[in-house]
Amino acid sequence: MRVLLLVVLFLVAFDMHAQTPLLAPYLNLLGVSAALIGFVLGGYAVSNLAGNLIAGPFLDRFPKKWFIAGGLIFAGFMLIGQGVVTHTGSFFAFRLMLGFVMAFVSPACSAMLGETGKTALEQGEIMGKKGLVLTTAGIVSPAVGSFFAVQFGYGQSFVILGYIMIVAGVFSWLALPSKVAGGMPSEPLPKVEGRRGLLTIMENRMLYPAFLGGFAIMYAQGTIIYEVPLLVQKQGMSPAVTGILFSLKGLGALAILFQFWLYKVPVETRSFAGLGVLSVLLYILALGVAIPMQLMMFLFGACFGLLFPTFATILTVHSPRELYGSVFSIYSAVLSVGAVLSPVIAGLLGNWHHSYFLSFFVTAGACLIGGLHRLLLSGVTR
Repeated sequence: MRVLLLVVLFLVAFDMHAQTPLLAPYLNLLGVSAALIGFVLGGYAVSNLAGNLIAGPFLDRFPKKWFIAGGLIFAGFMLIGQGVVTHTGSFFAFRLMLGFVMAFVSPACSAMLGETGKTALEQGEIMGKKGLVLTTAGIVSPAVGSFFAVQFGYGQSFVILGYIMIVAGVFSWLALPSKVAGGMPSEPLPKVEGRRGLLTIMENRMLYPAFLGGFAIMYAQGTIIYEVPLLVQKQGMSPAVTGILFSLKGLGALAILFQFWLYKVPVETRSFAGLGVLSVLLYILALGVAIPMQLMMFLFGACFGLLFPTFATILTVHSPRELYGSVFSIYSAVLSVGAVLSPVIAGLLGNWHHSYFLSFFVTAGACLIGGLHRLLLSGVTR
């Protein structure tokens, strides 16, 4: 069951990351201006955010298998549509629908995976393995996407990825159970009549560090994704250097994710340490200290590899199983906000020193607030 979910997650991540090298060049071939390309690509994040806010109650009420399988099949058709259209408006429409649909699929997979854990330690290991699978897919798939583009062309590549997504959806429908048996027992919740779902989650103070930390690391990651390619371009280096740097970031994440002994360290400690190191790295970049960018990207990847599973574990440990769908939907929405805001603000600032300083303040602030939160709620279950 758990292996099947990890296979599905790999296929989803593979399919989505394989599109990365295809999108901008394909839109350019359709005659889209550089400014409009950014708007079209950003539309995915906006529709994904809207879907995240809607998905939670549905994921808690109905079998998550329906949303995983049905969403993947529908997403496959959206990808095929992207590959056959010849008009920018049609591509944008398919892109918006794809973002909305995937907002149901990703939280459903995470929630279902979290339900399979029987103890806090086991849930931490599960989220670590999930991170391992997603990181591996993120490293491998862009190269495969580029290979497809060379061999079959951009449009046909989208069609191929669409068929892969449909196959993943059919596989999910046939292989996944409608309900996860067993799992970790839920912590008791205060009995509040007529209030469940989003309100209950917002009242759960133990989840705040995961939401705040998730926003912080996505903001930092968005800044890095925006600034690093520009830095490479300004220095007159080949675009291939950008790919190498981001591959090193993925390798850094893998190096940490393979350290399974870390899952025995309390999640609060991992969160505080990871955000602290990430803040220091961003401060070093903001000051312009002469440290090889290859080393910095590897260390950034290590921080992300430590933090993403940590925050996911906080969500599963401190939430009731029947609300996992809503919890992961809100978390995905928070991540989307961080991912959307950071490149926009970095573009408005127009100065990489300022961008990294702002990211430093966001991550250091999250680290400080997380530490104060742990102090204030020490010994308090909820």
